[in-house]
Amino acid sequence: MRRTPVLTACLALPLALSLLTPGASATPDPVEEGGDGASFFLTEPSSAAPEQVAMDVLRLKAGDYGVAAADLADLQVLSQHTSEHNGVTYVNLVQHHQGREVLGGVATVSVTKDGVVLHVAESLVPNLRKAGGTADLDAPDALDAAAGELNLAPQAARVTSTARGADQETVMTASRISGEEIPARLVWQPTEDGLRLAWELVIDEQGSDHLWQVMVDAESGETLDLQDWTDHHHASDFAGLARSPQAFDAAASRLLPASVANPDEFGTPTPVDDGSSYRVVAFPRESPNDGEHTLVSNPADSVGSPFGWHDTDGVPGAEFTITRGNNVSAGTDLDRNNQPDPGSQPDGGSSLTFDFDMDRSEHALNYKDAAVTNLFYANNVIHDVLYRYGFDEASGNFQMTNYTGEGTGGDPVRADAMDGAGVNNANFSTPARDGSAPAMQMYVWPGAQFGMPNGVTIGTGESAVTYDANFAFFTPAPTNAGLPGTPVVVEDSCSAFDAPGAIVVTARTNACSLNQQVSNAEAGGALAVVISHNEPMDPESPVPPRLSGSMATPVGIPAVSISQEDGVALRAQVADGATAASVHKISSHPGIRDGDYENGIIIHEYGHGVSNRLTGGLNINCLRGHEQMGEGWSDYLALTMLMDPAVDHPEEARGMGPYALFQDDRHGNGIRPRPYSRNMDIQPFTYDRIHTGGWLDGASLATPHGVGHAWAATLWDLNWDLIDKHGFSSNLYTDWDTAGNTRALQYVMDGLKMQGCEPGFVAGRDGILAASEALGGEDTCNVWAAFARRGLGYSAVQGTTNRDDNTEAFDVPPTCEAPGSGFQSPLSNTALTTVKAGSTTQIRFNLGGDLGADPLRAAHSPMVQEISCDTREPLQYSVTVAADGRNLSYAKGQQRYQLLWTPDTALAGTCQELILTLDDGTQHRADVRIVR
Repeated sequence: MRRTPVLTACLALPLALSLLTPGASATPDPVEEGGDGASFFLTEPSSAAPEQVAMDVLRLKAGDYGVAAADLADLQVLSQHTSEHNGVTYVNLVQHHQGREVLGGVATVSVTKDGVVLHVAESLVPNLRKAGGTADLDAPDALDAAAGELNLAPQAARVTSTARGADQETVMTASRISGEEIPARLVWQPTEDGLRLAWELVIDEQGSDHLWQVMVDAESGETLDLQDWTDHHHASDFAGLARSPQAFDAAASRLLPASVANPDEFGTPTPVDDGSSYRVVAFPRESPNDGEHTLVSNPADSVGSPFGWHDTDGVPGAEFTITRGNNVSAGTDLDRNNQPDPGSQPDGGSSLTFDFDMDRSEHALNYKDAAVTNLFYANNVIHDVLYRYGFDEASGNFQMTNYTGEGTGGDPVRADAMDGAGVNNANFSTPARDGSAPAMQMYVWPGAQFGMPNGVTIGTGESAVTYDANFAFFTPAPTNAGLPGTPVVVEDSCSAFDAPGAIVVTARTNACSLNQQVSNAEAGGALAVVISHNEPMDPESPVPPRLSGSMATPVGIPAVSISQEDGVALRAQVADGATAASVHKISSHPGIRDGDYENGIIIHEYGHGVSNRLTGGLNINCLRGHEQMGEGWSDYLALTMLMDPAVDHPEEARGMGPYALFQDDRHGNGIRPRPYSRNMDIQPFTYDRIHTGGWLDGASLATPHGVGHAWAATLWDLNWDLIDKHGFSSNLYTDWDTAGNTRALQYVMDGLKMQGCEPGFVAGRDGILAASEALGGEDTCNVWAAFARRGLGYSAVQGTTNRDDNTEAFDVPPTCEAPGSGFQSPLSNTALTTVKAGSTTQIRFNLGGDLGADPLRAAHSPMVQEISCDTREPLQYSVTVAADGRNLSYAKGQQRYQLLWTPDTALAGTCQELILTLDDGTQHRADVRIVR
């Protein structure tokens, strides 16, 4: 049964544009339209400039986009660039009113090299004439209001520059609240009550990981909107979910045996021969779980990094021999001041040899050089691979020098290893403007589930007592061997003292810094320092705090933290004559882990920069709303860039971020609500499950990570579906059409550029479909089939970017109907036929001739989707494989295929839609009632 697609009113009619631009002609009917208007090839060719073609298509059919012609009177190009591989120019236009930008009023128009409008995605704002508000506040007033909202106290704020014009672009001093100068400008901010004149301020909060965009009403001083341009990856976002018993039960019987990912097959075929080498977790290894720490040579790709990774001037020869170059500057930031710690960028010398090993049995803080090297390597590999798929200078990538002259340079990634701002986290801050440098902050993962990482042992033999101790960011970490010495209590550790060979016991104080206390002990000959807290512990969380201190003055001995109560007891033992002490790692603790060795998390964080820069163009950040998929693209990029068929399988579990969670391999849950898998018993997402209360057992997927994981689940399916069709390439430094995984990656990257501002799932789907069409459309029906299986089919409706107003659908468009007459008796293409559960039924179908021995797609074809026996509409969450398509045969005389299907007895009493999917993604469908 072919169900009628649900069309929105404004897109139910075919677009028929008569462009005024010379060379344009009447618009043909769109190729496809879905529930929310998946329309492609909207105009005929034009010789006009792409930006003119884009403006014309919007203005001449403004009503189809929910605005009036007057709302588009002042459209300005926000950004545009052309991709070489498909010839598409992405024109990002933004509305202006009275000379000021309408925030979020953006249209992304994709124009082919022939001047055809391929796709339009927009978030245009209507009724600009009703905009209200006056600029009663100036920029410093707005800064005061914004700082109050953020509980910050600006000091000595002053204006350093002001531009003429309606937007009054202003720059103010950092005012001791921001790591950078604070820009401000007047814009129009959409609200529920219409447009308001507002000051937009960007505050890079000092000493934190927040990059704030604050919208302050220019008349009242009210905060209209607050966005954090830092994408966080907190452990609390997935705590509990990561231990979902359903997921473990579903995955337990499907885990693949442990194997070793092979980095020998991953690498550029056109390396830069600069003699460089790096000892790292080499791609596609995700983490040390996957294999040895190996030395790779000359890994820079000449396409994305033509002068190697340590160049910045575009002339042969490295400008830096440390972990700094054109694409990234990597170092530790243990004192969280958003600057590399002194001496923390390893030096490879003139030979660029970065050969630093690690010892996984020890705490990660004791092999900083190795961690920074891996972080530098991973960022550069990501840069070079994604450069080939369109994240290049013109599209706003991250480079100090743009060798092509396109885009704006000056924005390499600042990658902070072991950032001292916290633990169990990672984040990525993306400024909205090309040329403004992003920041990646990677954290350590202490493994609190194993208890405290360190111990302070007083005494020897059976009388010895060990106190739990936390670690310090600014000192070396204790080792398994430990440091034995004589315990010495020092009351005033803020002043110089002598303590040769001692384990100094002192208390935290406000009289001087922690760094000063430990530095004094080291200068006095101490071996280690034990610092007791100066307040009682919280009974509900009796954990001694981690110690943070400046890295400006290097410290060479370990310091640990114990509770106030343990400090009293330890001092009493010393007073009673204890003469032996040791500061050491707890032997049963596996060691503090470092996210800098989790390549998947590094790619994930970098992916936030990619999706932020490409969505809506390179000079805007417009991923917002509960349905935004930023976390999903980041997970997908991590999964696909580290994909290895030796250890990954489409129907098995694939976890995200296992190493940081102390899991043994990539087949566990990882850090997401459920692991990724094409097997819907393992990963059950369909579109309506993003609703509040729509997840398993009435739970809700958290935003943004849970909802994002749902999007990544769909892209993971698409990846494997195209691999089934086109095969797999272990080398990503290749042409986009080499294999299924490279095709999927190209479609996703291009889709980001085409989907427009503030996308939801359907807008993201349409961007990927448009990307496939731009490259010939060979895989368009495969893309439809992958999305339809997860409820993002032809008739799916997105609504807004609110998570609760979407409607899933599992159909594909008429253009993706398989060839031939379809099902034959006993099944029917139109009627509801009856079959018996537990009895074998012959499924006969015609595909218009002999298409070979096995024209069905290798995975989940045929499959069944439960439907209502009354309305024959799909029901939620019930897509299952119906039969093994490999028992297929072809009867040449009858020109039909047939296979055997024995409906499971558990399906008795239900109605099901039987779906046949061919290798090219086209489908035939039949409805059946299953009886006992």
